[in-house]
Amino acid sequence: MTQLLVSVRSAAEARAALAGGADLIDVKEPTLGSLGAAKPQVWREVIDQIDGQLSVSVALGEISDRGSRFDADSFRGASMVKFGLANMADVANWRTIATARYQQVPPECVRVAVYYVDQSRANCPPLNEVLRWSREISATAVLLDTYVKDGQSLFDFVSARELAQTIAAIHAGDQLAACGGSLAEAHFSAAIEAGADVLAVRGAACAGSRTGEVREERVAALRRSLNSFESEATTRFTSGNASRFA
Repeated sequence: MTQLLVSVRSAAEARAALAGGADLIDVKEPTLGSLGAAKPQVWREVIDQIDGQLSVSVALGEISDRGSRFDADSFRGASMVKFGLANMADVANWRTIATARYQQVPPECVRVAVYYVDQSRANCPPLNEVLRWSREISATAVLLDTYVKDGQSLFDFVSARELAQTIAAIHAGDQLAACGGSLAEAHFSAAIEAGADVLAVRGAACAGSRTGEVREERVAALRRSLNSFESEATTRFTSGNASRFA
């Protein structure tokens, strides 16, 4: 069963996402980039607001932003964490650096690796290298996302067939595949057909752009669309797979 992840920037947005029917909550600051890290205080407020009702993911920015360091206690209550690999393609020992950053995170937090499909714009390592490394760090999931948020979606960089092949490669490593990248309702069917385990949204859940406010009614509409498309799609994996995020 494909799950709906909604990215929020505040406890109020988390409340709206929960009421609208989100399955997973992600915390980030959209003005700081694709995986912009919110302040640890915001993480705590969101985690407290959700109060264990859903799993909460925390975006930690880019590995290349080496100035960002977080106290281990900041992650208390978080289920998942992720860093981006932008501007690491030309770094010879990027795997060592990235692995070290993930090792700073408490072991109880699930690791999510990220591949930017707009690879040249992100200057991130190629897909095959990211997938191989994601298994080395025992990442439970791989998020396919876009680095530059300029209105272009995941499907402006990969075809439905290419997405299905990539997701199959992720599943072959016994990992979950999450799809982000400015997804709109119109993209849900293709992503579900490609085998996505999680659909990650922010802009589609907001009033206006991705820097707007997450609205309950928008999340509810996305929930209905996901349910509708999924009922028409062939179920490829059991709902037990998605429970690994919990």
